[in-house]
Amino acid sequence: MGTVQVLRQTHVTPPPALAEAISSELFERVKMREIPVLLMRQQAATKQWGGFCMPSSYTESDEIVLDARCVERGTWDPQPDAIKVIYLHEAAHRLLPTMDHNGAFLAMALVLYLRAGTDSPLWHRVKLYDVQDEGENAPLAFSWAWKVAHELAASELSAERCAEVIVTRYQEWCTWLAGADERVQARRDAAEAIEQQIKSLKESRWWCALTGFAVGAVVVAAVAVWL
Repeated sequence: MGTVQVLRQTHVTPPPALAEAISSELFERVKMREIPVLLMRQQAATKQWGGFCMPSSYTESDEIVLDARCVERGTWDPQPDAIKVIYLHEAAHRLLPTMDHNGAFLAMALVLYLRAGTDSPLWHRVKLYDVQDEGENAPLAFSWAWKVAHELAASELSAERCAEVIVTRYQEWCTWLAGADERVQARRDAAEAIEQQIKSLKESRWWCALTGFAVGAVVVAAVAVWL
């Protein structure tokens, strides 16, 4: 084999729809550095995707991939909000490279959505897909992510710093969640102990009452004999 073919990235002017949706104003809102975009045309008709985020070691400049059809005029005009959501979703993956679709990822995505959606809310585009790795704990993870995201979105922290905070808090939350069964058992044991204490007090009360009655009867009898 004399030669092989390789793919090389070339910098070009972004399509108008992409430039409008992913603007410098957006990066100011979300407080995040610009993450490069690689446009690719989806080939497989069996699997639909709007974008994806490869590990940094497989990229040239930490770029994320968007489907070119999302930013091209076709049957429908490109939708700015849809482009933003896809971009920010993949950006959340880039900011949290060790996470997939769990509570931490959802919190990061929500921070970006909440900051970006000042004109049109973007958080309502969140899906169960974004937290699918949590399984049966998905409702708890969503509640945790929602609370953390609202706190961080309102802060002055950069998106990169928010990612660090989210990772730390997520680890703490996972530790707390792992001890849930022990806490439930501890509450049950405490409730049983209180119940036993109440039962003991009731028995003691009746015993004291009976003893008091007996002593009283003896005293009355003694007084009667004396008189």
